[in-house]
Formats: sequence, structure tokens, C-alpha cells
Amino acid sequence: MTRSNYNLIKLIQRCIRQMKREYGNPITVYQLGTAVTDYETGNKTSTQNSVYIRRAVVLPVSLTRNAVQSISVISANKRVMQGGTFDPGLRKFIIDRKDVPSTFTIKQDDWIVYDGKRYDIKTVEEYEYQTAWLVHAKYIEGAPVYQDHHAKTNGYLNMTQTATAVIV
Repeated sequence: MTRSNYNLIKLIQRCIRQMKREYGNPITVYQLGTAVTDYETGNKTSTQNSVYIRRAVVLPVSLTRNAVQSISVISANKRVMQGGTFDPGLRKFIIDRKDVPSTFTIKQDDWIVYDGKRYDIKTVEEYEYQTAWLVHAKYIEGAPVYQDHHAKTNGYLNMTQTATAVIV
């Protein structure tokens, strides 16, 4: 059994911690639990499990022009072949393993909600020695965002209760 490089693990953790300070933003990762469809009414009910991450590294959106071409491009050699172009918004998230429960794993079927927008996960890469995940996600425009809202609490809040009664 080989011993992993302790200094390399600490270097990766230190770099991730520094990026979380500079580029850190709150995100929520959702996993689909169960989904049931009522065939008589057409109503869909689903349960989602969510993990709130207080600081994940959120890198800027990279816009690249993609071309979608129809079957006519593949078939005959025509002089004018045209397709549609669109600009998908791809964003990269770095999620520290220390910020999530130990049994949590990210799959391609999951999605991320950041800044009120839904991002579907396209690829998940794991950093060395299980220190973090690099997630490539695509912005889904017009998709319903069922977002959990997390309240921020103040640790210095003092609560007191008083009760008065008049006995006659």
C-alpha cells in the first residue's frame, strides 16, 4: 500500500480554500429522489434532496458559438447548407469535499441552482486524492427553478419570554 503525498494534498486544499475566498458564492446542489406521475390527471410529483454549499468556487460563464446543422449537411453536397447557431452558457463550479456530507456524490443527473438560475451538470471531474469536484454545468433557460431558501441567522440573538397573569 502506497502512502499518498501529504504535501500535495495540503497544497490542493490550500489552493481551493484561496479560490473559495476570492470566487466563493453560495450554491445548492439538487438530486432527484423519486418521481411519480398520476396518469389520470397528468400531475407529476417529485422529491428532491438538496445540499446547500455556503461557498463554492463559481467561475465565469464561457460563451462559445455552437452550430446545429440538419441532415441536409450530411446527405448531398449542396452549395448552400445552413444550420442554426446558439450560445450555451457553460459555467464551472469547484465544490470542496469538506463542504458536503461524506456520503454525498455528484452525478450527471443532478443540477445546481446558482443566483436563481438552474444549471444542468454536463461533466464531473474529481480532483486528486478526493479533495474536490470540478463540475461543468450548462445554464437551462426557462426551466422551472424549485429553489430552497436558506435563512442566515445571527449567533448573538437573545431570546426572552415573559408572561404576566392576574389572578382574581
